[in-house]
This record gives sequence, structure tokens and C-alpha cells, in this order.
Amino acid sequence: MMDIETARLAAVDRFRSFDFDLNKNLEGILRLATDIYEAPVAFITLIDEHDQWFKVTRGYDVSHMPRETSFCTHAIKQNNAMIVPDALLDERFVANPVVRGPMNVRFYAGAPLSTNDGLNIGTLCVMDVEAKVIPENKRQLLEILARQAMHLMELELTYKLLNEKMQQVEKQNSVLMDIAFIQSHEFRGPLTTIMGLMNVIKLENYESPKEYLLMMEEAVSKLDEKIHMVVKSTETAKLTYSA
Repeated sequence: MMDIETARLAAVDRFRSFDFDLNKNLEGILRLATDIYEAPVAFITLIDEHDQWFKVTRGYDVSHMPRETSFCTHAIKQNNAMIVPDALLDERFVANPVVRGPMNVRFYAGAPLSTNDGLNIGTLCVMDVEAKVIPENKRQLLEILARQAMHLMELELTYKLLNEKMQQVEKQNSVLMDIAFIQSHEFRGPLTTIMGLMNVIKLENYESPKEYLLMMEEAVSKLDEKIHMVVKSTETAKLTYSA
């Protein structure tokens, strides 16, 4: 049975192909988050085994950082938003390079991005260089925005996967139509020739000239070629269907 972290990492991997840049609604969610918290920086992140990836950013340009130095690696371990009013007063983060380094983070609020099956793949988070205490309703609003972001991501991913499946079905149908055409048209010529020659040979009491046998051999060869075409097309159809 797959453990929770393995399942979570598999869920993260599903979203690696998600084109965050094309979804402007996610940028709008970050804008709302920074407005609500009156903070300059917000991110939508994914957290894999070793790294935190900043997929949509507002106020600070960063692509990734080690998971071990991430605030969000703590946030994904709970179901509700995690609030750090002052990182310098929190023993988990007081020596963190995000706090002591150029980012100079003092305040953090992060809500997990939870999939439909309850796996936290990343966060919607807000940061500020100033410590602050926020009311409970702002915590709840961040959780609502995180759920909305996750809904958008899952909807987009579902659409992408559905489109890929539809393309596979179209390819499958195209191959099947080719097979049907070969069976209904391509077989007819060689078979008609063979049947006609057999009737002539029967009428001549199976004592036919060599020319008939040569014609029969050519027709059989053509039929064999068509059969090989069907076999190859069927194999292609199987590969397309199983992809």
C-alpha cells in the first residue's frame, strides 16, 4: 500500500506539466491575497521531495529553494492555514536563511493546496518583511483562496488530460477506419481474382495452363500483402489505445 508521502509526491508530479503561466486567474488570486494581508509578496508553490518550486509569484522573483529551508514544508503538514506572526520569535525559523538572508522575512501565512483526495501538494502563501498579527477572518480568507486556486489547477489539469485522451481516441478511430477500408476494399480485388481463377480451373477439370497458376500466385501474393497491412494497422491501434 502506498504511504501518504509517496502518494503526495505522485500528486505533485501530476502537476509538473501544468502551465501555470497561462492561467491568469492564479495571478488574480495572488493579487487578492496581497491586498487582504497588506503584504508585498505572495506565491503559489509546489513542494517535491527535495525542493520548493515557486510556480506563480507576486512581488518577488524566485524559482525554487531547498525544501528544508522552506516555511511551506511546515504548512503542508496541516490542513488549516499556518500563520507565523514574527519569524524571529519562532524557533523553527529564527535561524532560517529566508529570515536572516536577503528576503528578510518576518511574517508568513500559508494555506495548503489540497487535492480532491486530500494530498497537500504545495501552498498559497503570503510574506512580509514586517511582523504582524492578523485576525481570524484573514486566515479563513487565505484558506478560501487556496481552495479556489486548487480548483482552478485541477480543472485545468483535467481538461488537459481529457484533451489528450480525445486525441488518442481520434487516432484510434482513424486507425480502425483504415483497417475497415482495407478489409472492405483492398481484399476484394485479390479475392475476386482468386475466386474467378478457381471457377475457370474447375471448369477445365483442374487441368489449367501455367498462366492461370501464375495469375493465381500473383493474386495470393497481393492478398498476403493486404493481410500484413491489417496486422500492422491492428498493432498500431493497440499501441494507441494502450498509451
